[in-house]
Amino acid sequence: MITTVNYHLLKACNFKCKFCYATFEDICTKGLSKNEQFQLIEKLAQAKLFKKINFAGGEPTLVPHIKELIQFSKSLGYETSLVTNGSRINGKWIEEVAPYLDILALSIDSIDNETNLSSGRNQNGKIVSTENFLEIANFCHIYGISLKINTVVFKENKNEYLADFINQMKPFRWKILQVTRVEGQNDKQFDEVKVSKEEFYAFCEKNKQGLSPEIKLIPEANDTIQGSYLMVDMLGRFYDSSKGCHSYSQPILNVGVQNALKEINVSHEKFIQREGNYSVIDAKIKVDRYEKKYK
Repeated sequence: MITTVNYHLLKACNFKCKFCYATFEDICTKGLSKNEQFQLIEKLAQAKLFKKINFAGGEPTLVPHIKELIQFSKSLGYETSLVTNGSRINGKWIEEVAPYLDILALSIDSIDNETNLSSGRNQNGKIVSTENFLEIANFCHIYGISLKINTVVFKENKNEYLADFINQMKPFRWKILQVTRVEGQNDKQFDEVKVSKEEFYAFCEKNKQGLSPEIKLIPEANDTIQGSYLMVDMLGRFYDSSKGCHSYSQPILNVGVQNALKEINVSHEKFIQREGNYSVIDAKIKVDRYEKKYK
């Protein structure tokens, strides 16, 4: 069974990345209310199937109560994770969420300003600088949050060398993903950003050179990505991408976790293949250590 659930809280994002596979253009409503989001998280916990919950989007830090959702998830026994573009967080934000957040995943595809501007990885021309990212990483290390980096390889960054910068960030895990076509999400502009499997693996091999041995590099090509993630959308439905598009279940709050799971197709073998079944430090020890050191 897949032990991680990826909860895409909203479709809104302050960036407009050309390659984004989670635009949710097929969903016209905002999604669940705040109370329903809490109910959904509790129902998922009650199923006793998932040990980790990863909050995603869109950009999840646009949710005003994101810290409350993380704290509530931690109280239910989840290992908690959040993936963000880093544009809306700082040291104070990290300090406040540190007792409840186990993993912070930063999306970093390029350290070239022109590439970030042309690919849409910016807000009205404002990018997240390398200095900003290094500051975020430093605060994660100070407050005991495990840092992870996600990088999508696409046409404009396929020849870039990021390993030296990644070494400075000191993540425990660097996930490198081949840009993936998902019908109804990014298919209209996919030809502008696609890379071949050979180009993808060339990027991975190039960036293995000089990478610290303490950093786990996880390459995920198209065939590994599709159908290996268990996801929940902003309407509270499980969905998967095994058929090259988003396939949705009925709402979990209406039919229950087990019934909704039967309506999607996710591969446990692919989940294991991409080493998705990992864990960081025990949450109780982490909170105790934080409280003793900083309170």
